[in-house]
Formats: sequence, C-alpha cells, structure tokens
Amino acid sequence: MRDQLLFISAENPFPQDSGGKLRTGNILNIVLAKYDVDLLTYRGSGTDTAETAIPSLTVHEVKRTMSYRKAMLRSLYTWRNCSYMSHADVDMKEKIRELCGGHAYSHVFISHSLLGSCIDIVRSCLPGAVIVADAHNYESGLSAQLAGRKKGLARAFYSLNALWTRRDELRLMNKVNLLLTTSAQDGLAFKALSFRNSSKVHVIPNFIRMEEYRTNSIPPKEPWIILPGNMNYFPNINAALYFSRDIYPLIKARVPGIKWYIVGRDVHPDVAALAGKDPSIIITGYVDSVAEYIRKAQVVIAPLKEGSGTRLKILEAWALKTPVVSSSKGAEGLLYEHGANIMIADDPAAFAASVTGLLQDHEKGIVLADRAYHTLLANYEAESVRDKLLNLV
Repeated sequence: MRDQLLFISAENPFPQDSGGKLRTGNILNIVLAKYDVDLLTYRGSGTDTAETAIPSLTVHEVKRTMSYRKAMLRSLYTWRNCSYMSHADVDMKEKIRELCGGHAYSHVFISHSLLGSCIDIVRSCLPGAVIVADAHNYESGLSAQLAGRKKGLARAFYSLNALWTRRDELRLMNKVNLLLTTSAQDGLAFKALSFRNSSKVHVIPNFIRMEEYRTNSIPPKEPWIILPGNMNYFPNINAALYFSRDIYPLIKARVPGIKWYIVGRDVHPDVAALAGKDPSIIITGYVDSVAEYIRKAQVVIAPLKEGSGTRLKILEAWALKTPVVSSSKGAEGLLYEHGANIMIADDPAAFAASVTGLLQDHEKGIVLADRAYHTLLANYEAESVRDKLLNLV
C-alpha cells in the first residue's frame, strides 16, 4: 500500500491556464507516481471535473471567502502578506483538521510559500509528517519591487508588506523539512535568510510535459507577436505598458502590418485600454489554449522589468518552437545564451531591433527556436526533473 500525501494549493491546477497552475499541476502529476494524494484547494468556477478524474487523486474543495480586499485589511492587524493566499488558513483550517484527523499522511506538500500559515495547523494534527513547501517565487523580493513603484501611503503599506513577508519566509524555513525553489537565484535568496536552514533549500526548475504540446498539424506562422500571461499580475501589467509605450511604436514603424496579441486571463483595466488606442493590439482575455496562439505567433516577447522565479511562458514558447525576445529579468533563472536560443534586450531600441529582425528573417527564428527546443528537452522537460523531485519528496 502506498503512502498518503496531503497536497494544499490555493489554486486548483485544473484547468492549467496560468504559469502557477502549470507548475502546481506538473509537480502534482509527478508526485502521484509515488503517493495517493488528497488535494485541498479552493473551489474554482472554471474547474474541469473531467481532468480531476485521475487515479490516486481525490480533490477536496473549500469555498473562498478571503477576497483580496479582506486580505489587505486583515494584513494590517495580523502583520501578514496581503495576498489572499497568505490568509487561506481562514477558509482551510477546518478542512485541514478534518483530513489530517482521518488520514495518516506521511507527507504534506504546501504549494506556495504564501500558504505558510497553514503549516501550524498541519503540525498540530500531524507532528511527525514531512512538510515540503514549494516557494513558486521569492515573495518578499516581489513585494519590495511592488513597493518601489508606489507612492505615499501605498508605498508605506507595501514596504511593510515586504518586511512581513520576509519574516514569514524565515519562519517558513524554520518549520518545513524541505523548501523547493524555481531557480538558483531564488534559492540563494532563501538561503541568505537563514544559513542554519540553507540545507533545506533545493531547486526544482519550472518544467513542462512535452506530450501536452505535440501535435500532428502545425499551423503556419502569422505576422504576430505575442505577450502571454496572467494580465492581473503586476510584472506582466507593467511589461505590457512599457512595451506599448516604448517599444511597440518602433516595431510598427518598420513592420506596418504587425499585430500584437496579449493573451491571458484577468486583464487589468490599464492593459485592456491599450486595444482601444491601437487596433493592431488584440487582447483575448481568457482562452482555452494559450499554446495555440504561441504556436501561430512569429515571436513571443517577455519585456519584464520585475518578477521572480522563471517564466513558464518562455518554456512553452521553446516547446512550441516559437522564438523569444526577452529582457534579462524576463529570462532570469533560465539557461540561455543570447543569440543562440533567445534574444536578450534591456533597452527599447535593442528590444525593437531584435523583434524586427526575427519578423523579417524567418530562418534566423527557426534556428533560434530549434536550439531553444533542445535546451528545453535537456533541462526543463518533466523527465529531466522527475527523479530529483521524487528523491526529495
């Protein structure tokens, strides 16, 4: 009989329509090879129940009552990060106790460092369980980046938020048995918090399952560039606005017929407004398959100036053999060589020139994308990380 594992995630990974859900779902898929898993998550309106009919997986959902506004208010008197995930214990506490009371879980997997407040509940029920946390991002660093863009009271609030998050990340390191990060950079940031706990930190890079991206019919490339991602995530919002203001006009001047697709859910009003100003900008909102848009595009862009972890959308572009132009921040944490498997540009003129060059030289794009594809297979495909993950967890 196999051991049982409790997997706690604020986001139901089904359907896998965002970078965070891709990572959660891909890790869950590997863990299911070793354990019988109870997944505890929030109930989502878009949950595909067919996808959750997986052997050895039982899904337990709770209603989400902790909105972002409530979380912001609660953070002021609990001194905790303002993300709703940081306050998930409010909704999940009773279900965690129920599940832990009825099952002899040998391991508990916490899918996001912001869910660290759930660990005390688990420990009170299962003092001997091995607890593994997957950080996803170095959240205190992200909070500090957000604070740097604010002014007045908002800047003060988010600066405090960064301090609270840093404190909670240190507590997380003290409480877990293992802490997984998506990149060496994030791993070093966590180790710097606590040398005593540094041996707990291990890098499991973002990865994908190639069988999800293979197809018998490959559509022709269209004269598109594409920015994929959750468009309510502040690094993506700022990237879209920066690209629209400083880079896209330079590209349009050289490639008049170009179209720019922004593909992702939860579109922020500032991003939505871009399409009203320029008919060559198409904002899709949520789509069933971002991959279909990436596959058709001539270039994927990642003009990020902020962020943490690694970009799953770049890995998807590599899997779909679509060339990528990124800032250094956008490609941070990935194994890349400028001009070999990706184009890196950190100023508007260079970014525009790289995109334009790929739009006008299809052979160059094919070579770049092919090299990126082989980088992916060697380092970021599920089989390349499977054994390491299962040996840890």
